[in-house]
Amino acid sequence: MQISLDQVLSVLMGKVEALEAALDDLRLRNNILLRLLGSLGEMNKEKIEEAVKEELEVSRKAGLIEDNREIQSTVENLTDSIYKWFVGDVEDIRAKMDEYRKKMEEVLKEQESKVIDVAPADFVKRLEPKEPNKGGGIIL
Repeated sequence: MQISLDQVLSVLMGKVEALEAALDDLRLRNNILLRLLGSLGEMNKEKIEEAVKEELEVSRKAGLIEDNREIQSTVENLTDSIYKWFVGDVEDIRAKMDEYRKKMEEVLKEQESKVIDVAPADFVKRLEPKEPNKGGGIIL
């Protein structure tokens, strides 16, 4: 059974689009729940940091993340990011989104310069060794 490159790409793009839709849905639900949680009680940076530490510790014990020395910087970065999102620091969110977009554009530009050549389906058959001619010469 042969599958064309177009068919493979079509299936992969469909999967990526489904994952993107699921991620957007989860992000929206998560944002709503966290806003609701914030409106129910006082949320401060110390509580967020404690929750981040607990989650990272659970993830480490479960083997989902490696035990490394940079865990404190990870805690600080996650805590700051979550707290800024929680208090609605729109400027910081926009700055991070702009930075992300720039990185994605750079990656796309790098990918555009790389060309992928695809061989035709019968290419392997054409590479099969040819029989030597009757004059005794060998074709390499």
